[in-house]
Amino acid sequence: MAVRFFKTCFFLVLLLLCRTNGRAGNIPYDSLPADAYIPPGQVAVDGLLGSAMALSEHGRLRTLPEWNNGALIKMFTPEARKQNQTTDWYGEHAGKWLYAASLAVGRTGNDTLRKLLLKTAGYLVANQEADGYMGTYSPQLRITSKASLQHQKSWDVWSLGCMVLGLLELNKEIPDERYLGAAKKIGELLLKTFGDGAANITNYGTRYGYSATVVLDPVVELYKATHDQRYLNFGELIVKEVEQRDGLRLIASMQKHKDLETVADGKAYQIIWNLTGLAKLYEVTHKPQYLEAVESAWKNIRDYHLTITGGPWGGIGKHKECFNTKGYWNPSGFVETCSIMAWIQLNKLLLHLTGEARYAQETEKAAYNALLGAQLSDGQLWTYHSFTNGRIFAANYNDCCPSSGAMALEELTSIIYTKRQGGIACNLFTPGSATIALSPNNTVQLIQQTRYPFDGKIKLIVKPSQKSSFPLFIRIPDWAKDAVITVEGQKINKDSISSGAYYRLVRDWDQQNVIELDFPMPLRVVRSAEFATMPQGTADMYRADWFAVTKGPLVYAGNGLIDHKDRERNFQLSPEKISSFFTPVSGRQNQQAVYFRFDPGGIAPLIFVPFYEAGGRKTGGWRLAWFQNQID
Repeated sequence: MAVRFFKTCFFLVLLLLCRTNGRAGNIPYDSLPADAYIPPGQVAVDGLLGSAMALSEHGRLRTLPEWNNGALIKMFTPEARKQNQTTDWYGEHAGKWLYAASLAVGRTGNDTLRKLLLKTAGYLVANQEADGYMGTYSPQLRITSKASLQHQKSWDVWSLGCMVLGLLELNKEIPDERYLGAAKKIGELLLKTFGDGAANITNYGTRYGYSATVVLDPVVELYKATHDQRYLNFGELIVKEVEQRDGLRLIASMQKHKDLETVADGKAYQIIWNLTGLAKLYEVTHKPQYLEAVESAWKNIRDYHLTITGGPWGGIGKHKECFNTKGYWNPSGFVETCSIMAWIQLNKLLLHLTGEARYAQETEKAAYNALLGAQLSDGQLWTYHSFTNGRIFAANYNDCCPSSGAMALEELTSIIYTKRQGGIACNLFTPGSATIALSPNNTVQLIQQTRYPFDGKIKLIVKPSQKSSFPLFIRIPDWAKDAVITVEGQKINKDSISSGAYYRLVRDWDQQNVIELDFPMPLRVVRSAEFATMPQGTADMYRADWFAVTKGPLVYAGNGLIDHKDRERNFQLSPEKISSFFTPVSGRQNQQAVYFRFDPGGIAPLIFVPFYEAGGRKTGGWRLAWFQNQID
């Protein structure tokens, strides 16, 4: 008995050590992360986010397969491939559409979209070649051609990766061996081409190879879907080849606290997608250097490379989509909608892995401002680049960004709530409801009654199917100072509520429970400086002070130009008195948010509206989020 007892204790201690120290080695991918996603079909989204999703679903998602006589889908036929002598990226649209449409079908259950999804997927799978190729390139240009001199200009691996993600997401929603089988065939082609290291993947894509190494994300997803160790080995090989190439070395750069501008050519979308792949590799291996590098890069982006609307920016004096130098700031930076999507995906994944409030916070900021600010009112078009100060321009239908915008919207549903520590985390605030199974015998319905993001008052109704005890984690936004939580009429001690963190509420939940949240939303003035330093010393050549205003999660912008003609004016207002020149206005047509009249004197009064609404959500409209105040 003593020996058996000792063996049992030894086994339990060993098991505990494996779980607590598991980052040092490989752990099965299905070991629980901090937060578990809620399937989109269990969450109903109303309000501002719900309207944006419906606009996208009834717009772009319903039309893409048939747009321009089906051009974005027919390019996958053998005839079209044979004639394609370019190294373009248009093949990404089919995979991105499969991904977004699958999530939308899961969210809505819409039969029309479901039929279109099945029809389109069937067409694409039927045109997959015997070797697994499911791209758009002619044989002499695709990744299997050893003779091609165009691989470093190629988007072939990129597009194949998009297709794998789309097929796997479709298979999750509508399980079918055809879809999983098609994804595995692409995987086999990638393994045959790159898996043994014979062809270095960093030589097969634009941006110094970073447009090919993004395939780390779909490769890890293939491992999770198949448990095939070869995919995990391939993922590790991709990271090894990146770390061996001068100029790439993402992990090494983050370990040395370098700025992301110095990685490859600083292309935001590619870098962030590579970070997502690296975070997913951590998810299945728990090797700490992967997560540490991702979190270091995330902090670099948040601290130095985000606009006030939450979008990754760059492009001043360089390529439109590459990060600018750390510490440099400009009110008119370029934000690519693809980068907004990648940033939301990365934050969603880090929330899943860590449960930390900061990732939900950045998701909310980007969603309500940068993302919605990139969606035009017809549901078809999006901006390619957005500007905090600038004019709205619609991207072409077949540009990359409209497909990315539709994807980003569909990512949001599954993280409004997540499962955490046997309970539920409320991460995002929006009118709607969710039905979440915490156990086979206990299903919890959650209802948010609110006007958020226009108002900070939220009534959260919790209705378990049976009386039970479990934790509810409520995220307190970082801007919500003096937040109030009331549970069944009793106010929570305010000293226990911290902005920028979760409030953990554990109680015996009855059949219906009411929690009231009150997040004060005063108008807030945000300031930033634009400056240039003398090369001979520390003095500034010039310094311009700029201000912007926010209310709750929303960034506001002037709805048009100053005096209908100027995009800049030096106001020279006392910083302490700026807010006094803003007065609320209401009663305007279709007005949901509080608008503000800005009247500092010397100009025609300007109306401030939420950033996403400014400029009328149409091409040609001007919006100004930053206003110059003083120049030194």
